[in-house]
Amino acid sequence: MKSETIKSPEQKEYAWKAKRHGKITSSTLPDLMKAGKGTPYGKAFFDALYLVRYERRTGITRENGACKAFDWGHENEPLAVEWVRSQLIDEVKSCTTDFPDIVFNEPFAGFGDSPDFYVYGLDGACKALGEIKCPMSQGKIETLQFLNEITEKDEYYWQFLGHFVGMSDVDVLYYVIYDGYTNNGRIIEMHRAEHEANIQKLADRIRFADVLVDCSLKTGLDFPECIEAATVILPLRLEIEVLTKQAKGNVPIQNQIRRIKKEIRKIIASKKACSQHTINI
Repeated sequence: MKSETIKSPEQKEYAWKAKRHGKITSSTLPDLMKAGKGTPYGKAFFDALYLVRYERRTGITRENGACKAFDWGHENEPLAVEWVRSQLIDEVKSCTTDFPDIVFNEPFAGFGDSPDFYVYGLDGACKALGEIKCPMSQGKIETLQFLNEITEKDEYYWQFLGHFVGMSDVDVLYYVIYDGYTNNGRIIEMHRAEHEANIQKLADRIRFADVLVDCSLKTGLDFPECIEAATVILPLRLEIEVLTKQAKGNVPIQNQIRRIKKEIRKIIASKKACSQHTINI
């Protein structure tokens, strides 16, 4: 039996970054959901997508930018996982260290998500996802002592919902607030059923954003100029996604997919031609 090669932490992180390349990820979702004045798309929305567009256009992976708070969280996350294990009777697995590769869930094209840990029930099935935050600021740690439920006002709310988008068959999320100074923390539960409408709203926003980036790259136009075309293309892309599941060995459906793709190409070409005509004028 062929043995599996054990990757070093550096190799795992490199492979994880390669999977994330050019994709919208859960850490950017709070910005992606921000509206502007009189428009559903604010500056933060576009800024988040410029990073994605840059990666797709150049092939160069974006830099997150290290800082003391980031390093603090990175160093304390393994300790936080051990603390969670001490609090739960269920099996807890780190999504970073307990699998051959760092977990990266891709429920649909253009999006990927990495929770911090999984919780398993007695039947061996994953029953909960986990997100760990390790604030460096003691003031923030103290403020979070009064947090009892997670709402849209929470700065990480949409990131948490991104985990639900990433794994549609898990109904519970544990938000862990870990105090690295005292090796103590809090666990706050989120339940999918209480946020279904916003989870769908988020998934729709991600899909639209992915189409918008693609449209911008293919036409050479900025995001605001591609919103109308992306709005038309999105339902066509979703139709392809549904049909693809039935396409194997089914020639009529395969032909239907080709026709839809041709229609999308025509929309892109028309938009590109309009922009070139405007420039020439």
